[in-house]
Amino acid sequence: MKQFKLILSKIFLINAVFLFFMSLYRLIFFLNYKKGVDLEGLGFDILKSFYWGIRFDLSVLSYINALPLLVFIIAFLAGQTIYFKTFFKFLQFYYTATVGILAVLYIIDFNFYGYFQDHINIMIYGFFEDDTSALLSTFYQHYNLFLILFAMVFVFFAVFLLSKNILKLKKYIYPLPTLPMRIIISVLSPIILFILMRGTFAWNAIGTYSDISSNVFLNKTAINCAFTLQRAVEHKNRENKDPDYVSIAGYKDGIRQAFADFLGKDINEIPIDKPENSLISFTAKNAEIEKIKPNVILIIMESFGADLIKYQSADFDVLGSLKKHFDSGIVFYNFASEESVTVSAIEALFLNIQERPITPVYLAQSKYAKNKYLFSAMLPYKEKNYRTIFIYGDNTSWRNIGEFALNNGYDKALSGDGYGYTRGPWGIFDEFLFDLVFKELEKESQDGKQSIFITALTTTNHPPYTLPENYKPLPLTIPDSLKEKIFDMDTAKKRFLSYQYANEMLGRFIDKIKNSKYAENTIIAVTGDHSSNSHSIKNFRDSISVPFYLYVPPKLKPKNYNLNVLGSHLDIMPTLYNLSLSSAQFMSEGIDLFSAKAADNFIMYKEFMMDKNYASGFNLSNWLPLHFTLKNGGLEPSQFLPQHVALSKKLLSITAISDYLLKKTGQK
Repeated sequence: MKQFKLILSKIFLINAVFLFFMSLYRLIFFLNYKKGVDLEGLGFDILKSFYWGIRFDLSVLSYINALPLLVFIIAFLAGQTIYFKTFFKFLQFYYTATVGILAVLYIIDFNFYGYFQDHINIMIYGFFEDDTSALLSTFYQHYNLFLILFAMVFVFFAVFLLSKNILKLKKYIYPLPTLPMRIIISVLSPIILFILMRGTFAWNAIGTYSDISSNVFLNKTAINCAFTLQRAVEHKNRENKDPDYVSIAGYKDGIRQAFADFLGKDINEIPIDKPENSLISFTAKNAEIEKIKPNVILIIMESFGADLIKYQSADFDVLGSLKKHFDSGIVFYNFASEESVTVSAIEALFLNIQERPITPVYLAQSKYAKNKYLFSAMLPYKEKNYRTIFIYGDNTSWRNIGEFALNNGYDKALSGDGYGYTRGPWGIFDEFLFDLVFKELEKESQDGKQSIFITALTTTNHPPYTLPENYKPLPLTIPDSLKEKIFDMDTAKKRFLSYQYANEMLGRFIDKIKNSKYAENTIIAVTGDHSSNSHSIKNFRDSISVPFYLYVPPKLKPKNYNLNVLGSHLDIMPTLYNLSLSSAQFMSEGIDLFSAKAADNFIMYKEFMMDKNYASGFNLSNWLPLHFTLKNGGLEPSQFLPQHVALSKKLLSITAISDYLLKKTGQK
């Protein structure tokens, strides 16, 4: 048994050496690229990033060792130690190939980061898809390619020598443990390896979106480039399935016609070279706006559907302290999110265009994430010298949303983690997120000298609906009219309480703003990323409805408006531009909900476009058109009626336009 332990110790030793060099690489990476990164007060997070880095590295090494373990178990159970001679020879060449490739990947990743300020991602495919010779010429001018190639060859040689020396056995026949012991070891070993692969005992395995730090650079320091390469391959596979919506919508040979149909113009009014310029609009000159230069806070509430608000009462108090603000403020209820998936809804808001019908591509994780677009939501504010901040209750590495924000006009992207706040399964509790928003407003506004735009995304109102232990619920006696619509009462009760908590904290935050020096110079906009209706109640209209609330200081508040107009996320930014910016240029497919055009507006939701009575959409399996009438809160299939003509034309044209804008107008 003692001799057999020697065999195992050699395998553990060589993997320990690999792990040491992987950590050494991380240290070199950190020291080289930390220049210019504000790490003040993040000492613990730095240690945490290296600790997590070891977990990532162990996971990668565990995957590498999966095949050797299988071969080992076969030889082990066979009970013939002579097989270990062949096994160790196999390991020498196996580690040379796999660890050598991993080391080469590190070299590529190190230089990739120096160029793109990110680990290997989907952009690496551009080496083969763009002008490869031009890229090689660029790299040759910036990097010593011969030295890099030499280093790649050297690492294979070094790994081979290392493997050959460590995995050297003086003899090949050793006494083995008894058969029962061999069986136990053969069962336990894969279990241990599987746990190391996952990097955790928790339900969710570690991955590129694991919570590490509020600092983006420290998250990148921790991650192993093998994980980001895997992510790049997954994203590319999704991207390859991304449909050509311009062709599907019928505008393959005439995108200008799509702009003309959407805007209701003659095609001759659409610019030939840049048809997207037809989407440019301007806000009016406004002396009061120029004087106040208002801050804007846009809050995207997790699962903030409008479905429960109609049941609000003293006994079923789902709004809490938010109720008085809804009573006194501006609330559009004929309003919908653009998607039922959080990241898709946020992407559409960041880019200020309609989310295309369901695709396997998340823009924040695709090649489009690195593009600069003239229709990005924050550009009009940046042109007016606003300081722009995105704050997410969880870690901004989730879905790459932090980097996507930074690439689309935000100056800062802050994670809720890293500030010492109490958190739940999906991020810091909403009360702490709002505290962070207020602190950022105080910090960045510089006593009114700097205008701020803050976008905040909450997380608490999400299954499993965990709340702070000290929260004291308000009355929540479910009315009979609501009970009959519920098919999962236990989930519904949790959801209602979580919904109440989120609204109560939001109401307290608005109280804080209104009772502060920011009351007269800050606009607050609130909506939901999507409704949570699907978790417990069946009704289509309720399942897409989210409220759009606005607090506008009295001097800026519109005098005449119609709260019954239809709208969706598409209209949020044009509305805010007109409320907060004077003589500003912007590009958007949406409209200002306070404008005269709003009377003829529509609701966009995923693959549907709706007015108050009718809807048109796509069948996503074959892309054939679908038509409906809206009755009793649901969609009923309908034959193609005259009322569907305008809706169908709008839906097809805006789908083609969004696809064209994403694929043809971005600057790399």
